[in-house]
Amino acid sequence: MSNLKKYISGVIGGGPILNSLLERQLRFILFVFALVIIYISLHYAVGQTFVERRRLERELKNLHVEYRTCMAEFMFLSKREEVSKHLTRLGSKVHAPIVPPKRIIMEDYPNE
Repeated sequence: MSNLKKYISGVIGGGPILNSLLERQLRFILFVFALVIIYISLHYAVGQTFVERRRLERELKNLHVEYRTCMAEFMFLSKREEVSKHLTRLGSKVHAPIVPPKRIIMEDYPNE
């Protein structure tokens, strides 16, 4: 008798319809759940990529500024007068030549 009561209350409560509906839709529900998980993980990965890209762009900009600063300083220090000032500060006896260089011309150059 108790089995019959359970069966009747299950049929009236919609148990067989609900169970068969869940069984039929279980694959679809799992598929949608997997898609949601993939969507969330891809969204997170794209966000991390954009953060990394912004960081690298800032670093590249800073390195470019540093490069230009170093090149300007190098160009300034490589001027003849700055080199001579630096050498005198170091106590070097090297100085700029007073007489300009001369050209050597060879008249009789042997042909090989």
